Amino acid sequence: MPASPLKRKLSAILAADAVSYSRKMSRNEEGTMRVLSAHRAVIDGIIEFHDGRIANTAGDSVLAEFASPVEAVRCAVEIQDALRTRNDSLPEEQRLEFRVGVNLGDVMVKGADLLGDGVNVAARLESIAEPGGICISSSIYDLIRGKLDLGFVDIGEQSLKNIEHPIRVYRVDRDGMRPADSGGGRKAPRMRVVGTVAATAAVALLAAAWGWNLLPQMPWEAERQRQAAAEAERRGRIAADLERARAAVEAAQSKAEAEAAAAADARRALEAQRAAASKAAAAAELARVRAEAEAARHKAEADLNAAKQALERAERERLAAAKLQQPSPAASRVPGAPLPLAQEATASPDGGRWSASLHCDPWRAVGAVNFPLRSSFGSAGFELVRGYPEAPGYVLLRGVPTPDGRLVLTGNGRAGKQSKQPGMPYEAQFTGVLQAGTYEGRGALGERPCIIRMSRVQ
Repeated sequence: MPASPLKRKLSAILAADAVSYSRKMSRNEEGTMRVLSAHRAVIDGIIEFHDGRIANTAGDSVLAEFASPVEAVRCAVEIQDALRTRNDSLPEEQRLEFRVGVNLGDVMVKGADLLGDGVNVAARLESIAEPGGICISSSIYDLIRGKLDLGFVDIGEQSLKNIEHPIRVYRVDRDGMRPADSGGGRKAPRMRVVGTVAATAAVALLAAAWGWNLLPQMPWEAERQRQAAAEAERRGRIAADLERARAAVEAAQSKAEAEAAAAADARRALEAQRAAASKAAAAAELARVRAEAEAARHKAEADLNAAKQALERAERERLAAAKLQQPSPAASRVPGAPLPLAQEATASPDGGRWSASLHCDPWRAVGAVNFPLRSSFGSAGFELVRGYPEAPGYVLLRGVPTPDGRLVLTGNGRAGKQSKQPGMPYEAQFTGVLQAGTYEGRGALGERPCIIRMSRVQ
């Protein structure tokens, strides 16, 4: 018959699987993957330290084989201790716990994979373990009993899924440190009975071997001392191996923490960079808005000035058109009236001549002014004029004195070049009394306060 491609061997199988992995992935994929990767680095290092071989992995599960059941259980305990330490340093929602099952069985080896009923039993033992706990089969328990400083709880025979026969299962109890029992009721008597039977059988076999001369020339005391020395040496090696494993776990944990701190620093730097970029963009946008607002303001001012200039041109055109429609001063003069207004003085009611001047106070941004007015007096009364119509600074005032000497001068004019609105027309009025050949009238040219003074010239 052709040789089978499958090889068989007896191995201690360790199966481990993450608790609630799918639910945690649905909530936070990246965070769960980071924690799983860090946990797997610790698990793989401890397995390698105990001479184990990782056979199968599928996402959050690990399957490893060991030549020694003692090393397999010791590896499982150290894995849970290391993961418990790592989880204590994480927030509650980021913690990731594992279940572990250990079984001794005949397995088939195909390439790097392990197959067979022994592997299936280890996986079923893992499924009934508590989060952070370890379950072992009776085949493992029988070989490690008394060799590890651990407590065990006998949870009885368990019917495991797709396993034909019930399997007696023991739960590793790190806190109790007690021998295996069936839930806390019948632990000491059972162990004593088993021990007594084993001791009786050992004595009987020893006696038979002595009687059959199977132990010639072997001093019992020397052999016992040799075995004790070998056990002490083995314990020393185990202690040294445990110390190295702890150092490796601490180094892996420190490395993971350093990587997490570096990632946090990088994240903070990226956030600061993004904040600076956002601030710069906001400043640029503000500068753009301000520039647009300033340009709009300048344009509005230019439009307003253009509108004012257009209004002034329209007003000048209107006045010019009105002037063309009015009769000239010469045509409207009454026969026998004084000569044109350009004369320095005309005859007064008293037969004298008059001179006039205008005094205005400072107003807004325009200083004080003091200038003479051309004056005349005729049958129509007093007429005072300065400048020419439509020209800046033009003033025309007329008034007739009452019998009691009261004189009100009214008229109009145009603003000078120094006013706020150059050339704009305004109304004027002055009130005073003729007394002893003098007159002082107070009033205003538009809004600007002024005084007109007249005196008779001999």
